[in-house]
Amino acid sequence: MKLNVMFIIAAVYLIASGLFGLIAPAAASAGTLPESAPGMLSMMIRFWGVAYIGLGLIAWLVRNAEPSKARDGVTLGLTVFFALHALTSLYGQFTDTSVSTHWVMATVQALIAVGFFVAGRASMSGKTA
Repeated sequence: MKLNVMFIIAAVYLIASGLFGLIAPAAASAGTLPESAPGMLSMMIRFWGVAYIGLGLIAWLVRNAEPSKARDGVTLGLTVFFALHALTSLYGQFTDTSVSTHWVMATVQALIAVGFFVAGRASMSGKTA
């Protein structure tokens, strides 16, 4: 798979997730946020939504960049982000039995992480310093 395709996939996933968290924090929490939850919990989900939108924009803007150390850094950062996100979702599957979507999210995030790893290794800039 090409690296620019992975950047597009990551951008769409991150921006869509971010907008969802920003606009509908109760729905974005997969039903785990009760109606009586403190306003700060909703704000935390909104803040994460803003961060996801920012990461998505970075992925979108770097999608057609020439090979460079900067693009390699973004690739590594997104690989680690999605790998840790997958592990966190997997952890949630075993500790939060109220939601059954953790498996799906862990799988999607792991596939994106593996895609970045494979595509990133194949298109490293080759510059050393």
